[in-house]
Amino acid sequence: MKRIALFALIACGLQVQAQDMSGIIKTNPLGWLAGQYQFGYEHFLSEKMSVQVLPGGIYGSVTLFPNDSTSNLTSVGAGRVGVIVVPEFRYYFDGDAPDGMYIAPFGRYRSVTTTLNNDGNSSQTRTAIGGGFVLGYQYSLANGLTGEVFLGPQFKSTTTTSTGAYDEFGFAVDDESDTGIRFGINIGFGFRPVP
Repeated sequence: MKRIALFALIACGLQVQAQDMSGIIKTNPLGWLAGQYQFGYEHFLSEKMSVQVLPGGIYGSVTLFPNDSTSNLTSVGAGRVGVIVVPEFRYYFDGDAPDGMYIAPFGRYRSVTTTLNNDGNSSQTRTAIGGGFVLGYQYSLANGLTGEVFLGPQFKSTTTTSTGAYDEFGFAVDDESDTGIRFGINIGFGFRPVP
């Protein structure tokens, strides 16, 4: 709640035009629904280019179901803790950043440790490294508020390590490399350049 109140105060205090922005502080509210809290910054290099980084923390509870039919468990509660970082380079097609359509190659690092509630010594850490690109559209309002939506392909390679009896409970997951889709929305608040 403190973060939401802080962003509301910033929104009320900012009165900037889109073309006056030097950067935008932003967050991905869809991630909040999955226990992934990202807050980042987009910095404009020119009217056509910017760089962005969205670091975040992952925290929450999950229910695990065994993927091994020999397990005598039906489900177990677990806690998740981790980090995610997504750096990005953006090119705005119309040359009117932060407004308009853009293409953005990105990298992605995510590491999450899941610890069983009934056995604190049994955990699994999954680390994914990858990247891809997205097409997106960002728009800005007169009060500095911005919104955007993006979609594109991504590739990731995942490694997994387990401790304690995690694998014996039937929750083991293999390492993998695969492709997928990255989709999301960001909301943010823009800042004036420093004189």
